[in-house]
Amino acid sequence: MDRAIASFVRDDEGHWVAVLACGHRQHVRHKPPFEVREWVTTETGRASRVGAPLDCLFCDQPVLPAEHEVYKTTPTFRETTVPTGLLRDHRTKAGTFGRIVVTEGRLLYVITEGAYRGSWILGPHAAGIIEPEVLHHVATRGGVTFRVEFIRAR
Repeated sequence: MDRAIASFVRDDEGHWVAVLACGHRQHVRHKPPFEVREWVTTETGRASRVGAPLDCLFCDQPVLPAEHEVYKTTPTFRETTVPTGLLRDHRTKAGTFGRIVVTEGRLLYVITEGAYRGSWILGPHAAGIIEPEVLHHVATRGGVTFRVEFIRAR
């Protein structure tokens, strides 16, 4: 879903990240021949893209019900303590949404069925939303700290 670029910041590794009007962030790298974004290499180039649309992959995730509540939260997991059940396809129960909250590092979130099938790299600025009864799993990407919040509609 296209969202306007609001500004740019650098990540911990010095790569440029577009901050979108929706609040999500997305890397904008110039790595020819795979990603050709020469404009990102200069301040003038970046300034020229403020307000321009950029496809927000996180806005393409499922959404939580408008009125919802967190009713349960897992312990905080690290890459060495993630239960194996989360690393293979599994489902939440009927009526139960989830929100994967990464506090440090990065985590791959994969939805393997349904309307929102796809994968996302989650970090402290982007949570993963889990739909009820839809197959999904996570995979660690180096050091990571995260929890899962279980949510229901009010």
